[in-house]
Amino acid sequence: MSLNEFLLINVYVVSIFALVVKPKTTHSMYRVLKVIILALSLLFIRDLFISGAIAGKWLHTVFLVLPLIWIMTFFLHGEIVALFKNLGLKTGLFPANVIEEEVKYELMDSIDYLSRHKIGAIITFERANSLEEFINSAFLLGAPLSSELLSSIFYPNTPLHDGAVIIKENTIMCGGAYFPPSDKPKIPKNLGSRHRAAIGISEITDAFTVVVSEQTGQISVTVDGYLDQDISAESLELYLEKYLQA
Repeated sequence: MSLNEFLLINVYVVSIFALVVKPKTTHSMYRVLKVIILALSLLFIRDLFISGAIAGKWLHTVFLVLPLIWIMTFFLHGEIVALFKNLGLKTGLFPANVIEEEVKYELMDSIDYLSRHKIGAIITFERANSLEEFINSAFLLGAPLSSELLSSIFYPNTPLHDGAVIIKENTIMCGGAYFPPSDKPKIPKNLGSRHRAAIGISEITDAFTVVVSEQTGQISVTVDGYLDQDISAESLELYLEKYLQA
């Protein structure tokens, strides 16, 4: 096995591992994995230049390098977009977060507050599939997302606290939305209507949903019919990074 092949295999292995562990690892550990992927990628490209493979076998090299460039862009898109923003540039070449960085932390502050005070909540993010059907049948808000507003919506005994909030980009589109609950027989019996509704909307759309339990304060997420219970704040941030992409 040549050094090129060895480095390329390592890039792919570390990339797959990073994707698998992302929702379960800490934010700092995931950043370390991204640095390792970048370093291995740069070593691979450098060795291609040194060995003369790029000049001699260009077609073979293209098939090797293009997936590598895609991997680097996928894992480093946040840093790339941030760099363009800092330079005052706009580009459509790279995907951007549906919610901006500042809004993400407003959201996390609100979820932390709801969790600590055991205030039940269901927060759904529209992705590729439209949620207009559910938005139009709920209480329309169209307000910028803020920690104070989001927390107040779910405060007990308020008109909208039982339903879901639907967020599109940086805007709270509505409150008091209701989703068809999942009828999966294997859902744990201790889960209430919010969790079943969150799983239900994830089964019929690609929406990403955060649920806060009013019994335990635990934070859970649902996407693509999958429920991940009792996650940490670090895991929540990584979920937001992973799934809220334009």
